[in-house]
Amino acid sequence: MDGDADKAATGTLELGISVSGGRSVATRQYHAGALKIIRPHYLDETGQVYYITANPGGGYVGGDSYRIAVDVADGASILFTDQSATKVYRTPESFVSQKIDFHVGAGAVLEYVPDQLILYRDADFRQHMTVDLDPEASAFLSDIVTPGWSPDGGQFRYRQAHLRSEVRVGGKLALVDNMRIMPERDAETLHSPTFLGQNTHFATALCFDPGIDEDLIENVRAALAEIEQIEASVTACDVPGFVVRAVGSRTEHLMEAVQTAANIVRSTLRGQGKLHMRQY
Repeated sequence: MDGDADKAATGTLELGISVSGGRSVATRQYHAGALKIIRPHYLDETGQVYYITANPGGGYVGGDSYRIAVDVADGASILFTDQSATKVYRTPESFVSQKIDFHVGAGAVLEYVPDQLILYRDADFRQHMTVDLDPEASAFLSDIVTPGWSPDGGQFRYRQAHLRSEVRVGGKLALVDNMRIMPERDAETLHSPTFLGQNTHFATALCFDPGIDEDLIENVRAALAEIEQIEASVTACDVPGFVVRAVGSRTEHLMEAVQTAANIVRSTLRGQGKLHMRQY
């Protein structure tokens, strides 16, 4: 990771996490521009470090570019989130881009559970996330996308939401998840039963861990089926892992789905308690 490489970015954040004294700590920390990092917390007795990012500017605007890189060394563990929802305002001249790179070593854990992404009228947001995992690593990553308020009361006034994630396990490509919604282009199919139906919000969660098996995946399916306000699917990957896709009309219901899936993985595979994220 090299901070100098991202001098042109609106905001840059880099973290290197290793084990020291029986708990995970930052051995490399760099931030610049519109991204800051809040001092770490430890929410349980596992030694997992909890980091929160913040954008003092309050939102993203056209032409902004953001770079986030997190390297989790062998045996280390991090829970990573942001301080509040990411708001993308009008981008009439150019889109907002965000590049996220995660590297997770053997026996290491990365949980990335940000707040929702809110896209306002005429917003164009493009994110590219790459995840490089050791075969013995564990990762849980999520996104929630919601339409922002529009003066005319319309629900889908943003121009584009494009979130592309590439996951490699042991150097081999394990998953490409390419979610792209352009409401104007997709107007005829946006509310079809195979797209969003009558819903307005969507969530994705990606999970990889060598301990994931069909029983765990079935437990996730059963738990999500009990959340009546959403519709969700859980798909097994070719390597030990799964993908959750959920749609609904309220952020809190989709966050419940994301955290439900994460909590099953935590308790089943690591004996770890439920997520209780404090964002201050």
